[in-house]
Amino acid sequence: MADNKQIAEQVLAEVGGRENVSSVTHCMTRLRFVLKDQSIPEKNGITKIKGVVGVNVAGGQYQVIIGNSVGNVYKELTALGVSEADAQGGGASKKKVNPVSAVIEFISACMAPLFFAIIAGGLIKVLLVIFGPTLLGWMSDTSDTYILMNALGDAPFYFLPVMVAVSASRKLNCHTYLAVMIAGMLLYPDLITLLSGDTPTYLFGVISVMHGSYSSSIIPAMLSTLLLKYVEILVDRFTPQWSKNFLKPLLIIVITAPITLCLLAPLGLMIGNVLQLVINTIYGFAPWLAMLLFAGAMPFIVMTGMHWAFVPACLLALADPGYDVLLTVAMLSSNTAQAGATFGVAFKTKDPDMRQMAIPAGISALLAGVTEPAMYGVTLRLKKPMIAACIAGAVGGLISGFVNLRAYAFATPCLTAIVQFIAPDGGSNFMFACIIFAVVFVLSFRLSFILTPAREAAEEPAAEMAAAPAVSEAAPVPALTRKIEIEAPIPGEVIPLTKVKDQTFASGVLGEGYAIVPSEGKVYAPFDGTCENLFDTLHAMGLVSDSGVELLIHVGLETVGLNGAPFTAHIKTGDKFKKGDLLLEFDIDAIKAAGCETQTPVIVTNAEDVGGITIEGNKIVIGG
Repeated sequence: MADNKQIAEQVLAEVGGRENVSSVTHCMTRLRFVLKDQSIPEKNGITKIKGVVGVNVAGGQYQVIIGNSVGNVYKELTALGVSEADAQGGGASKKKVNPVSAVIEFISACMAPLFFAIIAGGLIKVLLVIFGPTLLGWMSDTSDTYILMNALGDAPFYFLPVMVAVSASRKLNCHTYLAVMIAGMLLYPDLITLLSGDTPTYLFGVISVMHGSYSSSIIPAMLSTLLLKYVEILVDRFTPQWSKNFLKPLLIIVITAPITLCLLAPLGLMIGNVLQLVINTIYGFAPWLAMLLFAGAMPFIVMTGMHWAFVPACLLALADPGYDVLLTVAMLSSNTAQAGATFGVAFKTKDPDMRQMAIPAGISALLAGVTEPAMYGVTLRLKKPMIAACIAGAVGGLISGFVNLRAYAFATPCLTAIVQFIAPDGGSNFMFACIIFAVVFVLSFRLSFILTPAREAAEEPAAEMAAAPAVSEAAPVPALTRKIEIEAPIPGEVIPLTKVKDQTFASGVLGEGYAIVPSEGKVYAPFDGTCENLFDTLHAMGLVSDSGVELLIHVGLETVGLNGAPFTAHIKTGDKFKKGDLLLEFDIDAIKAAGCETQTPVIVTNAEDVGGITIEGNKIVIGG
């Protein structure tokens, strides 16, 4: 058992000492530092500390992931002289954010919520290619079914500006439906007809309006929503209280719409065209070299979030000319390489904990294209498998460049989504994709198996860091000899942890379980037990059943920053409860409006102590 005081001392030293800490707070699993200089800490140094699970940098915070014992470590930090007053600040750093990082973060926030719709639409288009006249011929392109399904597949791309406006408005915390109104204007049929003709268009008979099509565009809606945010603030400041219900929205629209139509929307189109031109130029000069470098470096691009910068260009390319040759193609090689390297570790290592981590992480990368558990839990931790993955990914990129591989739909490239490489006119593109997939997987597996000695895989601290964190200083609970079923504590859709949009939870380093997308803002007791810890901001709680099962329920992601506003607790730390008791209520809409995800991880933090768990539908099954 790691000593909390020792952990605190080592972490404080690694982040630059007291003089480099502006503030520190904690949630249920993480110490959240606001540092004066974020360049001082070295990730490798911190993650080698016994008792530290990992590190994450987000929202101006340097987050050190501890697990459920974070409260005890935090107390030791304050005892070391970190100001309690500062610690209560807990906000994001007031330092200026790197402009590039800010842009990428904004693009990410706008695009991430849309991925399910974009992927679904893209794969519907692929299925129409498979079952339509191009390949199998089971469906005529003039049939009612084909036309209806084609409309469904096209819809998320055609209405991208509207969907971007929704997510951007939530990110910026401005009026969603006014943002949608502006984006909808750009897609209005009469306006599209007007801006597609040869006759010059003028607003108020004076201001020239640039011709162009805004369907499937992204940047114009981002820029218009950003403008709307500041216009809304300005108008709210100067309009009388009695007129806000009617005058405020009118002024916002009449100011924002003309500026969008005459300036921002054309600017967005030009930015998109420039991005596409740059990419096409690089690719056209030496496609094999561009893809070799891009695919080989993709793991590090994903880690830094830089891949989001390529998403708009990718979607623009899918709209016109109808295929992508860069992002999705490079990710096919990179994702496959991570899967192969991780399975290589699983087959080579003699450490059962590492094997237990590697196998599900490899499956996640192989079948879902979710590579973060593989990268953070295995390949990056052991280093040599990451080298193997980068080499294999680069080889795949090299081949992709030589054969001019194209993706015809937007989906996270993986084995189950490889149909996105089927060309509408048939041809050999899909065959090339399958060959590249096979070559990269085998090469990455083999290189990882060769480069990683069994003893290194067993001796690396990765397995120790990836294990479920200790939840208390008490003796471990004996493994259960009888079967216990824990039902979902929150009504809603159960999803795998790998789908959670937070790498700490998704990688499983905090424990086993699942997540819930809530349909009702209520948390019910899943068993008879005690509330071991209800965090001050009410967003998370640690429960202990009478049989010794320790359960973490974390309502939403990054909801610690809401300071308890959307939550109402019906229990406090130390209280006992019965199965079915109402423990907590939360406002789903308020959480979404604040720009936070509602995905709620439900994790057994002492799974190894109680004999491991399995997931059966909406139940966590323990012991037996």
